[in-house]
Amino acid sequence: MRKVSARQVHQVLACVPDALTKLAAERDYWRHEAQTRIRHDRATKVACEMHNKGIEQHVPLADLVDRMEKAAERGELNDIARAVSMVGPDMGMKIAHLASGIRDDDGSSISANALTQYLLGGIG
Repeated sequence: MRKVSARQVHQVLACVPDALTKLAAERDYWRHEAQTRIRHDRATKVACEMHNKGIEQHVPLADLVDRMEKAAERGELNDIARAVSMVGPDMGMKIAHLASGIRDDDGSSISANALTQYLLGGIG
């Protein structure tokens, strides 16, 4: 077995603090990168689900992802994701509107059916 002198041990141990500091900094950098990418992926998933369900469709997807990432930084993304999951398909979209149906002889608008006429005050 080979003997190691105290001077050699000291030389080896002198390099340890710098190596540990470098490794810790590298670990922290990659941890931050991973957390950022995970947060971005989660925000993208929630934003896409929002668009698919008709929520915030007037906002471009990239802007919506940015908003969701900021919400994730504040710790609100889980609540938003849960709320979005409770929305049914197309609940965020306008599903009905009133339109002028059939025109009367004098040019005034009349509705196509009795229910619509009643709702608009035309019957009774």
